[in-house]
Amino acid sequence: MVDETLSLDTLLEGSPTAAIAVDAQYHIHYANEAAVQLFHTQRDDLLNMALRQLNQSSDVVEALEAFTEDAQLSAEASTHRLSLVSGDGLHHYRVTFSPIDSHIALFFQDVSDLVEMEKSLKDQATHDTLTGLFNRRQLFTMGSQDVARVKRYRTPYSILIVSIANIRDINQTYGYVMGDHALICVARTLQEQLRESDYVARLDNKSFVVCLIDATLEQTSLVEKRILNALGQRKVRIADSTIPIKIATGAAEFQAETDQLFDDLLLRAEQEEYEREHKMHGS
Repeated sequence: MVDETLSLDTLLEGSPTAAIAVDAQYHIHYANEAAVQLFHTQRDDLLNMALRQLNQSSDVVEALEAFTEDAQLSAEASTHRLSLVSGDGLHHYRVTFSPIDSHIALFFQDVSDLVEMEKSLKDQATHDTLTGLFNRRQLFTMGSQDVARVKRYRTPYSILIVSIANIRDINQTYGYVMGDHALICVARTLQEQLRESDYVARLDNKSFVVCLIDATLEQTSLVEKRILNALGQRKVRIADSTIPIKIATGAAEFQAETDQLFDDLLLRAEQEEYEREHKMHGS
């Protein structure tokens, strides 16, 4: 291993990629400076340490040993993504297991920034950027899944539409920034009033849809009253003025005899919300 160690040391000692080399018994025979930093362990302590002795979770250690064994048996390199605890917290790594003569070299490339970027892009695809709630596209995806489950297990399922009926007036009178504040205010209130099993999504420029799992229309009515009471107590202010927020709601419970799609349920709730909003504007 002396020649191999010298070769690895020449190639990898100054590399930002952490690298270790282990033997057939999973004992570490080489570790560069980046590996010392990653495992927060002195080099002398790392050398001859078994993989299972690394200061990592049992799941991580088992994965390291399993992928090392696979590389030994196949004599081919493989790459896997693992989350490891380093000196400054949890980081995500792309770990390559590469056979080198009688040893397996493990290269740990920190891809935490990439993982965060992927998460951000995923959130943008499923969440509304203003409120942080699920967006319309995700609402229909999850709603369709809910309806499929309800059809199969014959459990109750209801939705509640909550709309800011005077959002146009708010935008025109106070500006679109205050309109956004009103939307955020309502979104937060809805989240605060729901059970963990329920969820809320933004439907359009003024409306939200609350999806209530295992809830009848009667139970939805109780949730509606709780939400309206909470919204009545929350104020949106600009300078010394309080911006009035008028709320219109509409609810519907899934009916197996007539509802085939989530859209059917949503349409009935929207119709009730529209009628209530129309009466509100007419009064």
